[in-house]
Parts: sequence; C-alpha cells; structure tokens
Amino acid sequence: MSSIESNERLMIVLICIVPFAALIYCGIVIGSLLSIPFVKAHAFLFGGVFALIPLVTGATIWIGPFRK
Repeated sequence: MSSIESNERLMIVLICIVPFAALIYCGIVIGSLLSIPFVKAHAFLFGGVFALIPLVTGATIWIGPFRK
C-alpha cells in the first residue's frame, strides 16, 4: 500500500479542501454563536464543545494509524 505522501492527487485535494472546510466550520460556529439564543446563553459551554470537535477529530486521524 502506498503512503499518503506519494499520492499526489490526494495531497492536492487535501491541501485545497482542508482550509475551506475549516472556514466553513468557523462560519458555522460564529453564526450559531451569534444567532441561536440557547447557544448565546451558554457560549462558554458551546465554545468548549466547538473547540473540542476539531481537536478530537485531528487526534483520531493522527493516532489512528498507530493503533494496533
């Protein structure tokens, strides 16, 4: 099986898609914090949740290949 670095097309797609996905995620977070009253009232809690989602996702992707 070839490594992800050797697959040029996949790397180009990842380099192009990941920043746009992050911008969309930030827009969703900021939009929900500004427009949804329940999220506004509990901004600290939802801010923590919104911060943990990419952290857990990134850690899962990073650690995933090392699990046995």
